[in-house]
Amino acid sequence: MVDSSPGAFVPATFEPAIGYTLRRGKKLTAWSDTFRPNEIGYRTVSLAKPKPAGTFRVAFIGDSWTFGMGVSEADSFPRRVEELARQLGAGGGRRVQAVNLGLPGYNTANEIAALDFFWERVRPDAVVLCPTSNDADSTANVLPNGSLTRQGVERDAFGHDHSLVFRPRLVDSYELRTRWRANFQAIRALEERLRARGVPLVLYFAATWDEPFAHALVQEAGLAAPYLVTPRALASPRWRNPRWGHGTAEANRLYASMVYKGLAAALGWPAAPAPSEPRADPPVWHSDPKKDWTGPADEVLAAATTKIPERYMPGLGKDEMCSGPMDCATGLTGKATTILVRRSPGATGLAVTLRRLPDAPSLLPLAVRVSIPSPSGETAAPITLTADGPAERRVELPLPADIRPGAALDVTIRAARAISAPGTPAPRSLTVAAIEQTGPPPQ
Repeated sequence: MVDSSPGAFVPATFEPAIGYTLRRGKKLTAWSDTFRPNEIGYRTVSLAKPKPAGTFRVAFIGDSWTFGMGVSEADSFPRRVEELARQLGAGGGRRVQAVNLGLPGYNTANEIAALDFFWERVRPDAVVLCPTSNDADSTANVLPNGSLTRQGVERDAFGHDHSLVFRPRLVDSYELRTRWRANFQAIRALEERLRARGVPLVLYFAATWDEPFAHALVQEAGLAAPYLVTPRALASPRWRNPRWGHGTAEANRLYASMVYKGLAAALGWPAAPAPSEPRADPPVWHSDPKKDWTGPADEVLAAATTKIPERYMPGLGKDEMCSGPMDCATGLTGKATTILVRRSPGATGLAVTLRRLPDAPSLLPLAVRVSIPSPSGETAAPITLTADGPAERRVELPLPADIRPGAALDVTIRAARAISAPGTPAPRSLTVAAIEQTGPPPQ
């Protein structure tokens, strides 16, 4: 954790929706680069003075891919777009300047909040929003040493009462679908605000995407902005730096050519020559009402969900099942967590076995609520762990009728309270011993 964010961050207490920025006022060495964050805490140009006359400013908002994790600021694709625009004489006689508000760990809510809050500082003439496939994850908290942690999240940007991190990235889960829908409703609202200001928006789907899902998100939200999707080949290991798993300097040059192509379509800039890598020349898309992407997107999600098991038992190799904060290998859980289980055909119920902590008598009796959210609401059941009787207790609840077989169940377990564990900041409340599906009773 410290290696991936070595004292680099400070909480954005001035606007909690932003989450955090970089530490300001001194040089930082992080992510294979040494740099000095600007006045508002980003690795980009100084914004201490008003935008110079004759400048066409493009604001880039995104996460670690937009930041350029593992490459220098000069090699990040926002700066490469600026360089390409200068070479091609774009900007209508004005100097094109990139302002990069991307930071590692940001999600869509953080990105839009940063743009809104710093609008008067940035004063963009165009905005490039760069979604990545983990933008449905919760924002992390900042530890006192400036590193990030998923512990202690009590209310995230999606209204959830604990952190959610979807390690499969794509899965046919009600929670994941709901969060992506919220993301693109927020993007649609941003597009409307920008349109009122006369500022065009371009979307660049960075990192690894399954194209039908990206198309479906744009179509459902009713976005008018042009957009591009990174070809999967350019997110392969060939184009990633080995330490951080993000784009190499060479890959960032190719990303820049794609983003420039989108800006040229939106702004009438001169066309760029074809990139040297043929796969780095994807089309610029606009939402097409004649093409319904719902079915192809559902197929992509369904295929990804086949990797999720139908039952959970603690053990190694189960991390993709645990989207909430917990130790997936042991089942040790904090105050609340969520576990993904693929609904099996014919199953009508869910049985969850919980185990009290042997060395935490002050927690007991402990009220626990197990639930499964769905479009129509949720199914839920209570259970209480006590100091006497068996260490394990089992609770059963019906499966939601509107979660189809083959989709993932978001099994959420919430304890009334938790305690801190010696030697770690992680809270703990109980152990999840098993989650199993049950069929109809015998006739």
